[in-house]
Formats: sequence, structure tokens, C-alpha cells
Amino acid sequence: STHATAAAAVHHPSVAKMAYNAQAIFALCSWPFSLKLLWAPVVDAVFFRRFGRRKSWLVPVQALAGFLMVTFASFVEEQLGLGQIATAAGDATATAAAATTFDVRGITLFFFALYFLMATQDIAVDGWALTMLSRKNRGRGPVCNSIGQNVGYFLSFVGFLALNDAESSEKLWRPLLGLESKPGTGIVSLGGFIRFCGGLMLSITTLVAIFKREVPLPKPPPEQRGLLRRIASKEKLDEDHELDASEIGLHETYHRLWAVCKLPAVRWLFLILITYRLPTALSDNVKFLKAVEYGMSKQTTALLSPTLILPLGIIVPIVAAKVWHGNPLAGQFMDAYKVRVTLVALFDVAMLLAVRYLRDNHDISSQMLFWAAVIGSTGLQAIVHSLQFNAQMTFFAHRVDPAIGGSYMTLLNTAANLGGTWPSSFVMLLVGQLTVPPDCVLDEATGKEICTGGRDAYFPLQALLSILGCLWIWTMGPRVRKLAALPDDSWRTHINDDDFVGAEMGSSSMQTKIDPKSE
Repeated sequence: STHATAAAAVHHPSVAKMAYNAQAIFALCSWPFSLKLLWAPVVDAVFFRRFGRRKSWLVPVQALAGFLMVTFASFVEEQLGLGQIATAAGDATATAAAATTFDVRGITLFFFALYFLMATQDIAVDGWALTMLSRKNRGRGPVCNSIGQNVGYFLSFVGFLALNDAESSEKLWRPLLGLESKPGTGIVSLGGFIRFCGGLMLSITTLVAIFKREVPLPKPPPEQRGLLRRIASKEKLDEDHELDASEIGLHETYHRLWAVCKLPAVRWLFLILITYRLPTALSDNVKFLKAVEYGMSKQTTALLSPTLILPLGIIVPIVAAKVWHGNPLAGQFMDAYKVRVTLVALFDVAMLLAVRYLRDNHDISSQMLFWAAVIGSTGLQAIVHSLQFNAQMTFFAHRVDPAIGGSYMTLLNTAANLGGTWPSSFVMLLVGQLTVPPDCVLDEATGKEICTGGRDAYFPLQALLSILGCLWIWTMGPRVRKLAALPDDSWRTHINDDDFVGAEMGSSSMQTKIDPKSE
């Protein structure tokens, strides 16, 4: 749906400003994944024991999501104005008018509700993986998650674009499948695809509800119920024991998370996670939208995912583990970030200029330059993104307090997600507000549009954000290295120590370690 919204910018320059403003609003729908920590303890602690701890949330949430997709599939197409745009495919003026029928508020509300349900489902699935897998195999849970997400992304994005494209459907898919010829229309529409995915989700949810059984959760005897009594009596817990929301209750779970948030080391890490993605936000969120606006086909952008981005996402972490072994944050993370705010920005500019000026040139040298710029920009961005994400997750895994590992990890991931969410809306709003569409008139003699004037905000913003990224490295780079050098004790709450005052003592000592005034 994001790409469907952006597609309006392909046909007429005057639509660009509206498209980026709409994208800025639409980006808000992904916020539930950045805020799911707020209700994650509720999902962990509240359930029907007889039905299953994870199924109590998984089944109704997935069923509701499937119902929404089946019921509101036509609503999505109406809100996007796809029918009007398809009708006006050959008329630039009509296309621009049709694009203004987008109701971005309606589509954002729909997908916000869907994202909220999927964020809740994600909490339940992550928790279920801890009980499905043995302790020695729990590290493979994120691998399964990553593979599933990439396969799902490939099928829903690349697969949909291939079947939705009118030319591919007419020349390839309909003859291959023996279907009747229908020039100008794809095999599947956006509404039909959403409806199919909703039906598939309902079917899978029904199978899970009927046939999948959870490991029974034993009810502890009254004298052992709740770990708080054991903590209050100063009974020593196993060093590797992870406290669970269902054992200690919602109040204590939130109390422990707040204790984590008060650690000086964690506060500095929050600041790093929430700010470092702003200088790279154009590359992350706007580059391909701008390329589509300049004339790159959606099929080309879809082709880059399975052929380049997906393989690099698998290979890079394996190679990185051998190159930056034992130094994920200060080494791997910062080295990749330096490339990300400098070379990647240059490659992005080269790619967009190639798309704008070389796309329609069919000589070999122009085509070679075009594909070299596209592959270079996409590949380099995929490499540095994978390096930083891998370094970030490795650092999290080695620093979390094992006593509250799951909640601690969710807290850090939430901060990381938030750091990628807010710059997305912010930079797209900037691009939309600062872009001035050119004045276009139709040349009756040639039948082509002639455009003059206007201002493209992408390139000056890219220069400004690259400078901001260099300033971030200069100011926050030393802080990143100091955080990486802190001992494990600086990341612990000490809330299970014999004396609860130890938490405050630990906090004071950590403040001394990373307080700039003490250096």
C-alpha cells in the first residue's frame, strides 16, 4: 500500500508534493511496533490457562486481523483512489486530479489498526518461541523469525507487483496459466490480494486454534506462588533464571523495566538509538520513492530485493562475525555508520541522477552506468544496514540483565524501532513541504509536457543530513566507544540482590563511570 500511494508521483510532477506529505502521514501507521513495550507485559501476564498462554492472544488477534483484511479490502482501494488513477492512465492532468482523491487519513487508520494487531501478535509469537525451543536452541528463534519475514516480504511485495503489473500479466502469467486475455489489467488487484491474505490468515489461525497444543503451564502451590515472596525472603534465585510477567505480576514487571530505564548506560544507549537514524532517513525511506518519481519502474525496485538485498542480508552477518569479532558496537557499528552517512549518500545521489538522465538512453555505456549506480547504491546501503543491525542485536544480547532478559531485550528493541520510525515521517514531511512542483504545460504539437521551474528538495536535504551525520559521529562517537567498554555490571539493575539498595549504589557507580565530568 505504501508503494501504491507513491505510484501516483510517477505520472505528474505536481503530485510529488502531495505524495510525500501523504507518505509522512502514512508512516505513522507503523508506530505500534515502536510502542509495543507499553502493553507487552499485559500480553505476557494475562491469559486463559485452559486455552493456552500464547494462544489466548494469538488466535483472537490473528482472527481479527484476517477479518479486517477481508472486510475492508475494497475500502483500501477506494481510499487510495486506484480506480480513478487506472482510468486516467494516459492523461497526466487527470492523473494528478485522481491522485488528490487519496484519503490518507482513512488508509492510515486502517493500517494503524492492522499494525497494532500484528505488533500484539509479534509479542505472543516471540514469547511462544521461548517455550517451543529448548534453551540451547533459543538463539535460533531470531533466525527463524528473520527467514520468515524475508520470505513473507518477498511473496507479498515482489509476488504482488509481478501479478499486479498489467504488461507482465498479459505477456507472461495469463499465457502460462491459460487465462483469458485482459489487456491493461493485472491478474490480481490490491484489494483482491489483501482479501486473499486475510482469508489465508483466518485459515491458518483456525488450524492453530484446533490442532496446536501449548505446553501446559503448571499452577504453582500457594506457598510458592509468585517470585516476589522469594525475593522478599532473600532466597537466592538461579543466576540464569529469567523472571516472567506471569510470575511476578504486571506491577512488578513495569517496576523492573523502569529500573532498567534509570540506568545511566541505558539512557545513553536510548539517546544513541533514537538519534542515529535521522541522518540516514532519506536513504532509508525516500530514495526509492524519488527513483520511482523519476521514472524507475516498480518492477525494477521489486527485482532488487530477491537478487541483491536478501542475499546480502544473509551473507553480511556471517562475514562480519569474523571481521569484527568481539567488538560489535565500537567497531562494526561505527565503521558501518561512517560509510552510511558519507559514501552511501554519494551513491544515492549518483543513482537518482542516473535514473533521471540515463534511464531512457539505450546505448550500452548509458545502461551500464545506470545499472552500476542502481546496484552500487542499493548494495552498499544493504551492506551497511545489515552490519549495523547485526552489531546492534549482538550488543543487546551480550548486555541484557539475564534476570529480566526478555523484557530487557524488548525495551532495547523498542527504542531501536522508535529511532527508525520518527525520522521516516519527519524527513518525508520535510521533502513534501520544501518541494516546489514545476509548472507544466502540454505542447499540442508534440503531445508532450514541458515543465519549467520548481525545486527538488531531496538533494539539498541529503547534503544537510550528511553533514548532520558527520557531526553525530564527532559528538556521539566517543560516547558509543565508552558504552561499548562498560562492564556487564553497568547494565544490571541489581534488583535481585540481597539488599535492594544495591540498585541505587550500582546506579551511582555507573554514573561515575560514564559521566563526562569525571573524565
